[in-house]
Amino acid sequence: MVFTPFFGDENRADWLRVFNDLIERGLKRVTLVVSDDFPGIDSAINTLFPKADHQLCYVHLQRNVRKNMGKGDAKFFNSELKRIKDCKDYEEGKERFENLCEQFKNKYPTFIKYISGKMEKYLCFLRYPEEIKRHIYTTNGVESLNSLLEKIRARLGGYFQSVGILETNILLQIENLKENKWKKGIPAFKAKAYEINQIFNLKFYYEMETQNY
Repeated sequence: MVFTPFFGDENRADWLRVFNDLIERGLKRVTLVVSDDFPGIDSAINTLFPKADHQLCYVHLQRNVRKNMGKGDAKFFNSELKRIKDCKDYEEGKERFENLCEQFKNKYPTFIKYISGKMEKYLCFLRYPEEIKRHIYTTNGVESLNSLLEKIRARLGGYFQSVGILETNILLQIENLKENKWKKGIPAFKAKAYEINQIFNLKFYYEMETQNY
């Protein structure tokens, strides 16, 4: 496994560099991107993977609610978000999300306008099979790896002495995960492989057919 370090800001240009690096290493078609709400990432995805669904982390949405709303309002809002997370499909979730935002738009106009504009991306996971929804609505899987690296960084005195040492530790953690936690994959994805392939084929069938000629 080869790591290509990128340094810079979280903006469209840097995300384009990251995605183009993946493309150069063989990535072709993307069905779903799950990410935090980083500056510029949405534009980069639209440029290079225009057919991909983009799921913004639902857990981070709940954290942002706590940061931007009063304590009582945030508690109520997040309790409703938990119910929306369990909706049977996207249309039901969309209706309940819109109704929830309507209740608070006058009290928190800027914040509600912001999250309303990203509603489709927060609720993207509701378009997928029930069995895999809980695995794709959050970036917690990536954050668990980051937390392992943070523990190593703390043990090393608060920083990695070089990029090489950081890359080595990333590689060791990934290899360990591949031999243990990641070895058998997520059973729900295997169980729903047919449905996931159908979602992929609906997005890219025409593109794949034209390239075969």
